[in-house]
Amino acid sequence: MKSLHLPSRLWRDVVAIDPGEPVSLRMLAIAALGMGVPVVAGLMLGQAEAGFTIGLGAILLAGAPTGASGSAATQPPPLSQSIAPALIAVAVATGVSALPQPDLALISLTAVAALLSGYSRPIAGGAIRFIIYFVLSVGFLDGAPAHRGAAALIFGLGALWNIALRGILAGGRRSQKGVAHKTRQTPTHAQRRAYFRRTLYKLEGWQFPLRLALGLGIASVLRHLWPTHHFYWILLTVALLTQRPIEHVPVKTVQRLAGTLGGVALTGAILCYVSSPVALGIVACLLATVVPLARARNYLLYAVVSTPLILLVLDIGKPIASALLTDRLIATLAGGLTVMTLNVLFDRLLAARAGDGSDRQLGHQVTVQSKDR
Repeated sequence: MKSLHLPSRLWRDVVAIDPGEPVSLRMLAIAALGMGVPVVAGLMLGQAEAGFTIGLGAILLAGAPTGASGSAATQPPPLSQSIAPALIAVAVATGVSALPQPDLALISLTAVAALLSGYSRPIAGGAIRFIIYFVLSVGFLDGAPAHRGAAALIFGLGALWNIALRGILAGGRRSQKGVAHKTRQTPTHAQRRAYFRRTLYKLEGWQFPLRLALGLGIASVLRHLWPTHHFYWILLTVALLTQRPIEHVPVKTVQRLAGTLGGVALTGAILCYVSSPVALGIVACLLATVVPLARARNYLLYAVVSTPLILLVLDIGKPIASALLTDRLIATLAGGLTVMTLNVLFDRLLAARAGDGSDRQLGHQVTVQSKDR
């Protein structure tokens, strides 16, 4: 009977609306201005592509990629922890995208970032931002081989623009948050290092980088098996869907997958009825304004409204054919199936190891070795 109730319960959780905290006018203003100002400036200067790209960079930083971290309700990080991973990712992506075969470097660097995410919660947040920005940037720069440096700079400006907006609209809230943050007790660096070393002797400490690396590897193989299709989207889908914890009931994964599919379909509908850059700019600003509200209420809705923003920037200036959107849908399904399969595989593997006590024995060995040293 439980197995019969599982699909219905999963569906209820997927579509459930979280009342959560109220979305402030400040958040909506940052989102609207983050996309609106660059798009308007780009249209006025005849550089619509640059305006959309800056706007996307600003929106992605405003909406920190919670899909991989598994926590959508955490407090926003300090500005330095938001902008540094984004700018580092763009800079690294500039060098990686210039390689003849960038996929191997991309998979290796994302796996390292995923492994380091186990050190602490702030490092985990920065690592997730780096991974999403990095994979997205490589895909974006891959489509602009003639002017990668300029494209990377433009995309990075979006992060700076978001930081400027958050500073301008900060108001008097920063000092109160700072006081609340200082009163919270955090582990010392020595405690974090000791815990991180222990996790390296357990499969739990490696499951996230392994799942991410394997998923991206499979996506890369699929991409190169059909090079004439737009299957880099599989890599981005894997990066977006792979979360640090493995979900026993994959609510967030299903939300992201269904939302991405809905977002691709929404993009197709938009492009069927909207063609001029000005109209696309208006649509992008409206979607960007809805992003904070959708992210706070339901991750499915967030994926639906954020996916068209990414697609409009990745494909702006290119002829949009139905075959392109079909490729996006196929790539989304392939990426989602890859992530879910790896989740089930590692979930069972971890359960088997917990059953025979292998990880506990390794943990005990680490503790003994640490005492000996």
